[in-house]
Amino acid sequence: MNLICGINPVLEALSSGSRHFDRLMVVKGLRNPRVSETIAKAGRLGVPLRFEPREALDRLADGVPHQGVIAIVSPKPVMRLDELLAEAHDPALLAVLDRVEDPRNLGAILRSADAAGADGVLVPERHSAGLSETVARTSAGALEHVRVARIGNVTQALGELKESGIWTIGLDAHGGRRWDEIDFKRPLALVLGGERDGLRRLVRETCDELASLPMFGHVDSLNVAVAAGIAFYEVIRQRGSKPSRARPIPPRSHSVELSIVGPDPDDVEQDPGARGVAPTGGLDGEAEEPQNLVRIDADEDVAWAGQREAPKARQVRTGRGGGDGRRRARPAGGGAKRRSPKKKASARPRRSDAPAPAASAAEERPEANPDAPKGRRKRRGRGRRGKRR
Repeated sequence: MNLICGINPVLEALSSGSRHFDRLMVVKGLRNPRVSETIAKAGRLGVPLRFEPREALDRLADGVPHQGVIAIVSPKPVMRLDELLAEAHDPALLAVLDRVEDPRNLGAILRSADAAGADGVLVPERHSAGLSETVARTSAGALEHVRVARIGNVTQALGELKESGIWTIGLDAHGGRRWDEIDFKRPLALVLGGERDGLRRLVRETCDELASLPMFGHVDSLNVAVAAGIAFYEVIRQRGSKPSRARPIPPRSHSVELSIVGPDPDDVEQDPGARGVAPTGGLDGEAEEPQNLVRIDADEDVAWAGQREAPKARQVRTGRGGGDGRRRARPAGGGAKRRSPKKKASARPRRSDAPAPAASAAEERPEANPDAPKGRRKRRGRGRRGKRR
């Protein structure tokens, strides 16, 4: 039983189709767009799905970060060396590992190999890290896309590569030539040594050439995964394009020369807006005076310069229901807001035992009797007493 822990490695394994999925386990209640994408892709492929508590996934992962997603899959399929050589491109680019026992370094090398478009990686059966879930997580899913071939003896495998027309270049701290002085355009295999001792003596002697990376600081060597990345991209630089099924590097776009068409040599017309150029003369050779100019003050609104008019007067009726009925002119925008008339409260009858005397016609309409004294009539309402306008 093999495990793939993490969202991105599981997604890459689902996309590549190189593994058989026994089931996919997801933490209960986990909400994440990437997790939803993983669940949807697993559902389309018919992968059994199980939602488990986080404690169950923690016990299954045994300390490996899983991000709430674990896939139980079949082992990574490996190839034989002859099968890998049959599928390699021309020129071929391979990587041979000699005693790389750290799974994180192996995962990083696989990631660089996939990024550089290498045809495959040769891993020995003994004294090498296995293709575990740590390798899959460190490679960020590149393990599912890189061809891996298992070899028995590294020295014998190098001999088979030479017979197939592939040059073997060993990366060694004490190599005789700089890495950028070697011809990487031919079919080749990069041989990478282990973390502690580098290349073994017999492997070093079997290689066609040895390349070294110059060190300008205090340390005397680089990490094997870092050295592999530098060597892979030196191959890309020299070849100018990726050597395998990956997309090629687009060529550099050459700078296009601009074609600018100017005035004819016999054209003596000058730019009147240029500094130090006098305005062109009129018919008599004298300078023309600018016409139709509008003077604009610095504190004046430019949008209305020269177009302001006197504000129009607005007629406002003074008084309501009385007065002399004249209209007084009020400047626009200076008057107060006209208030809507309030609804008059209905009069209530007096509370008395005897009915109130009926009002005469003259009292109902005081304007009909001009001799009657003009007094203020009191009105009672439910609410507060309103002001008479």
